[in-house]
Amino acid sequence: MYYVMSDIHGCFDKYRAMLEKIVFSAEDTLYVLGDVLDRGQDGFKILLDMAARHNVIGLWGNHELLAAAVLPSLLRMMSSEGEQPLHKTEREQMEEWILNGGKTSILQFLQLSGKEMATVCEYLPKLSVYEEIAVRGRQFVLVHAGLEHFSAARLLEEYRLEEFLYCRPEPDAAYFLEKTLIFGHTPTRLLYKQIGEPERPDRIFYRDTMIGIDCGCIYPGGRLGCLCLDTMEEFYIS
Repeated sequence: MYYVMSDIHGCFDKYRAMLEKIVFSAEDTLYVLGDVLDRGQDGFKILLDMAARHNVIGLWGNHELLAAAVLPSLLRMMSSEGEQPLHKTEREQMEEWILNGGKTSILQFLQLSGKEMATVCEYLPKLSVYEEIAVRGRQFVLVHAGLEHFSAARLLEEYRLEEFLYCRPEPDAAYFLEKTLIFGHTPTRLLYKQIGEPERPDRIFYRDTMIGIDCGCIYPGGRLGCLCLDTMEEFYIS
């Protein structure tokens, strides 16, 4: 079976509960569409679990991009015997990460063992920018946030990394005709509100050939959502 989930944001207990709920096995494949880190307490714990599984494929989220920019600076400071202040650019990157919920991740990273730090730094560059897969004859494009400046004539490899990570798709956006775009990043409660369903509970969003799966895991009342692409069955952890 093929599964997708996104925007776990440090909620390790929900992540593990979801793996148990879907009875995730070595024969299955899970795609995690970014934003494993920040806001919650255990983002690196999730990332290390993903790195240890051959059948979990992680994608870049904007929070992983922030982390990847800052971690080399942290490691340099930790390995230096003398005082090594951050350079201006490094300081700005650190401030941006903290403003976006990175404080918990920084504190957790500093508590990791040397081996765990090395695993994280080796794993982050291996994250996918996007994935194209076919499941039971249906074509899917998996990204973190969407496709900014979309054009049907534009190849996926022509998009910049930031164009996959920061955009907010409009619910009525027209994407592919024969492929389904699956994304996270924008909580589905916001997408439903835009189409006039503000009271709808946090659940997976469907609209033409797009599916949003960020069900607000880290927010009050939110849930971790997971979609099985073989059966289109939805799973939730509150």
